[in-house]
Amino acid sequence: MSSLPTAPLRVASIPFAARHGETEQNVARVVARIERAARERIGLAVFPEACLTGGVGGRVFTPTCRMRRGQIKAFAASVDGAHVRAVADAVERTGVAAGVGLIERAGNGDLYSSYVVCLPSGERHVHRKLHADGQPHLASGDRFTVFDMDGGWRLAVLVGGDNYLVENARMAALLGAGLLLAPHAQSDATDRAGAWVRRTLPARALDNGLFVVYSDEGEGAIVDPCGQIVAQRTGGDGTIPAQLDPALLGTSPAHGWLESRRPDLYGRLAHDSRAGMPSSDARTARARGAVAVSFAVVRRNG
Repeated sequence: MSSLPTAPLRVASIPFAARHGETEQNVARVVARIERAARERIGLAVFPEACLTGGVGGRVFTPTCRMRRGQIKAFAASVDGAHVRAVADAVERTGVAAGVGLIERAGNGDLYSSYVVCLPSGERHVHRKLHADGQPHLASGDRFTVFDMDGGWRLAVLVGGDNYLVENARMAALLGAGLLLAPHAQSDATDRAGAWVRRTLPARALDNGLFVVYSDEGEGAIVDPCGQIVAQRTGGDGTIPAQLDPALLGTSPAHGWLESRRPDLYGRLAHDSRAGMPSSDARTARARGAVAVSFAVVRRNG
């Protein structure tokens, strides 16, 4: 990060259980939560992935019971449509920036899990989930989303599985972000995926010197740039607030690590992970601690 933000930022993770097929009601509930955040002096409210429309995975629709494309298109919405406009109007009216997720129906008919951050200035920043693996009807985004908001804060967005790859958080940091929004959708707080997220996001924060705000259907957390969880709750749907002190960005050991990077050594990161793997050709194979032995049992007559 080239310079630190000039002012603290009060943020809130807002766990939110979207109801499938009830987009109008979901939007009304989000607007009400934004208005409540204004009364609590929140500057940035972070809602979960697909909070406006409902998602296509999680407890309701499992990998063994996928939705059909037509079903998804029926509730998908445009990022320029009335639902996002209603959120943007609430943001401008209250002064509370807000990040909200939806299943996006793009102009060309493609479907994305997208996340829109609306700023009080009227700006909107849209991130299309980079890794839609496991959802055959959703396309994957092709770019990182990093932008500035008031107070000198530079934000990045990674949705759900985007956070699972260490390279994505590192790219956010290299692009200057000091705050990572990490919305998820319907990770059961008791399952292995939820436990994995709670272990991993502090590591992402520490490795890259970022604040991280995590918001899911039933839980949320806020992590500082030293990997310490400063606010967390599992269960319920109340606001999870925290005051982000920009001075902490300068104290994170990650900035020293980032300055010590050797990009000349990392060329293989840009290539297929299978490239350069050892050949399985028997002519070049060498034993490493074990030797494979073939044998046969031959029956002798007489």
